[in-house]
Amino acid sequence: MMKNKIRSAVAAAAITIAALGGAAATAPEAAAASCNSWTQNGKTTAAVKLRSNHSTSSTALGVLGKGTRVTSKCLWWDGKSRYQWYQVKVTSGPNAGRTGWMYGAYFWGFA
Repeated sequence: MMKNKIRSAVAAAAITIAALGGAAATAPEAAAASCNSWTQNGKTTAAVKLRSNHSTSSTALGVLGKGTRVTSKCLWWDGKSRYQWYQVKVTSGPNAGRTGWMYGAYFWGFA
């Protein structure tokens, strides 16, 4: 029974890796994770800080209010956290024209 659970976990990981374009990071490679091209229009689901990098410790470039329209340029995920980060160009509101990073939990994409 334990072998089946391990096999299921390995299969789920392989499917996730394939869905992310084959980008799998082992512990030493996690710091070297890169941004995967991902273009999609979207908007913020709540107020969120636009950041200079994909980290909450990076400089805040401004605050995007709920419903601010953005276009994602790429998707960054370290393979550990629940949500990924999007590099976005802001297309509405007071920060329109700015490019930065936003936490993926606050991104809602649409066509």
